[in-house]
Amino acid sequence: MSTKPEKQPLNPAGFLATQDLKERGWTAALIAKFLGTHDATRPNGLKMGRRRLPPVKLYTEARVEEAERDENFLIGQARAADARERAEKAKAARTLARAALLEAAAGSYRPVIHPEPLRKGAVKKAREPYLPKLAELQARLEAEIGKVSARESATLAELLRARLDTALAAAYAWYPDPAAKKPEPEPSRAKAGTAKPSDWRKWDWD
Repeated sequence: MSTKPEKQPLNPAGFLATQDLKERGWTAALIAKFLGTHDATRPNGLKMGRRRLPPVKLYTEARVEEAERDENFLIGQARAADARERAEKAKAARTLARAALLEAAAGSYRPVIHPEPLRKGAVKKAREPYLPKLAELQARLEAEIGKVSARESATLAELLRARLDTALAAAYAWYPDPAAKKPEPEPSRAKAGTAKPSDWRKWDWD
């Protein structure tokens, strides 16, 4: 039996939630400095599995608007926006640099294939002899790169495997070519009102 998605609770009239403040350019530090203790709470419409997240803090709209007219608030908000922009640019630059580093590391792998008399479609048997050295190579590359995250390790493994599969596809006419276009998967649809573990970062000051 299907169940209807739970509706997101609405803020009481005259109140703003912390997410509303965030959309208006507030930060956790600005809230603490110019608003202080919240004025009320409401139930949180999001859940982590079966567990509902903590109540959402609410602030009276009049008090928020008064704080937003304060010159010191405007200065602090502008500084926070500048810092956020610099942080986002720095993060994007680091991400691009790390991605290029992983691509270069994987590009150093030039597998040499020794074709065997295998039956058509024996993909696993064709690939298997090269996997131990591939694992050794990845471990060495990660040690050279340094501080490789789990996501980066998975990306590097995928890049290395793709190079191996490309070489195997050149050696065996029946081997699947990773360069061949694959159908794009349909986007997953999360249930309304359901939180993912990553959502904790978005709501950590609610």
